[in-house]
Amino acid sequence: MVKQTNSKIVREIDKLNENETLAVLDYISELLSNRQLPIPSETQFSDDLIASLSENRENRCARQVVEWEKARRRNNYQRAA
Repeated sequence: MVKQTNSKIVREIDKLNENETLAVLDYISELLSNRQLPIPSETQFSDDLIASLSENRENRCARQVVEWEKARRRNNYQRAA
């Protein structure tokens, strides 16, 4: 399911021009950077599944890939300009 969703997202991003892609990546990066880290509390970690998924290695890697892709596209855009 994740691969299917990712491939749909990739196809949609590929349809965008360079400026639109940069705008989307900037928006995603801004959303991720504006996220406030949750304050640990006893009730917050009551669901072990949610807690384990939030720190899942795959999720951390996906956030890093978004940052790398943003930097790569920005560099490509600057070279083209």
